[in-house]
Amino acid sequence: MIKHLFIAVGLVSAQFAFAANADNATVVSDKEPLLMVAMNKTTWSVVAANNSKGLTKVREFHDMGDSGVQQIDYVVNCANDTLALADFAVLTVKGRLPARSNATSLENLSFYKPMIDHDAKVVSNACDSRLAMSGHRISE
Repeated sequence: MIKHLFIAVGLVSAQFAFAANADNATVVSDKEPLLMVAMNKTTWSVVAANNSKGLTKVREFHDMGDSGVQQIDYVVNCANDTLALADFAVLTVKGRLPARSNATSLENLSFYKPMIDHDAKVVSNACDSRLAMSGHRISE
C-alpha cells in the first residue's frame, strides 16, 4: 500500500503547477529540472535551482504511513547559507491538506540561519559544491 501511495503522490506532485511566475515562485514547479539529492526508506528530497535569483528550491517528502506524505518546500540562499520555509502540506489519497490558497512569493519569505541539524543538512545538500560539480548526488 505504501509503495502505491508513493507512486500516486509522485505522480500527483509532478503534475502540480504552482502559481506565480517561475522567477518569483517559491515552490518547485513542474517546469523546472529536478535533481534527487537525498533518499532513504521514508524520506526523499529534490532540488531545483533558480538561476535568475541565485536561490535553490528544495522539496522534501516524508512518509507518514497510512496518514499520507508530508511535503515541505524550502528556499535556500547559498550565498549566505540561509533558508526559508516556503510551503507545507500533507498529501493523502484524497488530496492535498491544506488545499493551496495563495502562493508565497520570494518577497514574502523570511530567511534564517539553520540552527538544527535537519535545517543545516537541507542547506548543505542544496549548496554542496559536489552537487554543482557532478550534476547529481544521492546521500542518506
